[in-house]
Amino acid sequence: MAPPNGLVSEQEPLKVSPTNVGLPRGSRWIAGSAARSHMFLIDSWGQVWGCGNNTMGQVGLPVCGEVSKFTLVPGPWSEAGDRIVQITAGNTFSLFLSDKGQVYAAGSSEAGQLGNGRTGERVLRAGKTSFDIEPPHLVEGALAGREIQRIASGSQHSLAMDKEGYAYGWGYGGYSRLGLGSQKNVLTPTVLPAFAGKPLTRAMAVLCGPASSMVITHQRMVYIAGKWKMTGDGSGGQPYTVFNLVPQMSNIMSASCGGCTYFLTATAPETDKMMTIGWGQGVLYGELGMGPDRGKSQSIPTPIEPLDSIAIFDVAAGPFHTLFLAKPSAELSELPRWPLHIESPDLCVVCDEDSDEKGDPLECEKCDWPYHISCLDPPLPDIPSEAWFCPQCVSEGDAGPEEGGMSIAIAVDPVSDHEHGREEQGMQQQQETVREKSLKRESMPMEVVPKQEP
Repeated sequence: MAPPNGLVSEQEPLKVSPTNVGLPRGSRWIAGSAARSHMFLIDSWGQVWGCGNNTMGQVGLPVCGEVSKFTLVPGPWSEAGDRIVQITAGNTFSLFLSDKGQVYAAGSSEAGQLGNGRTGERVLRAGKTSFDIEPPHLVEGALAGREIQRIASGSQHSLAMDKEGYAYGWGYGGYSRLGLGSQKNVLTPTVLPAFAGKPLTRAMAVLCGPASSMVITHQRMVYIAGKWKMTGDGSGGQPYTVFNLVPQMSNIMSASCGGCTYFLTATAPETDKMMTIGWGQGVLYGELGMGPDRGKSQSIPTPIEPLDSIAIFDVAAGPFHTLFLAKPSAELSELPRWPLHIESPDLCVVCDEDSDEKGDPLECEKCDWPYHISCLDPPLPDIPSEAWFCPQCVSEGDAGPEEGGMSIAIAVDPVSDHEHGREEQGMQQQQETVREKSLKRESMPMEVVPKQEP
């Protein structure tokens, strides 16, 4: 349950477990999406759960002021027996992609962002205009009969990509964000001509910024349209009316768009080393992550030096913050942690001994608590070459808010019932040994790192 003031501290993040909303144990969240004031989660059954502002029906439920807790969102996909695999959320609308490649939309149709060919605009009284609000419905137009694989949404526009790499756009056309050479709103999905040629020139990924669109082709080149900077070409006064190639960018692996930030991960052509690149103007809070020695904004794609040796494989860019998902590594462990540094024991938490025979303890990648590999049950034959997480952290990661961290056993690899029973029994014995020490986590001193001004 969220605190009374509605704010969740970064030092005490709120975990939303599938069991917390009534799903059976073993269910998982597999995807999600968040907009300015509403958000969604998709469970492992392909069902949609939404909450937040619903004044325009953007959560996909009957119109109301807000949906205060995650609530199951039924839709036409449920009647067809389909699963939802991706959701995107704009300011006042949402899109839902099913495993059959069909797209559904809900919310306000003000600028054509629902793709149903109409806005329903009508004058209520002097100076007051209203638009249709629609429950979840199938989006057709140019998408009819196509197997859509990816969708993306900005504030008031959307893109889609089908199995063959054809890209489609619709919704608000301001700043020519759809890349169609016009600022007119597009009320139904329309093929983007720039990516309708030979297979290598078609889309591999589609993304939307608030007032821009980005497409990565099968040549791993990135193109952008609309307003994506504050001054010069690509600004509000000189938007890219059609898709323009982002120069000197190739071997693109993934991309993300934030409020005024753009990120790419790419492989360096000479070394095949992964790079994380960012740019954007009007950055206020250091969300590009360039570090204190560079400016907050960058007008051209620039390598993010603090992440130079870190293998970033996904980026989630919000309006005023950015999250980077990285592969655990020694280099990642050297980066400063935020917000807390938690002291860890010096001796193995199982045997509490400093033994030359057992060797140096293995430290958990997350909590730094030490374990001799021979004290684990089952013991490890060697020090793992990859990042290792202790049983406590593995169990806490899978436990819901109402489930004790070490009260369940997690089988990482598929095993037979007999093997699973043996592993579970061994883990339970180890839990008894570790549990008392693990309770110290709450009482151990924690150093709050002062937040540095970017």
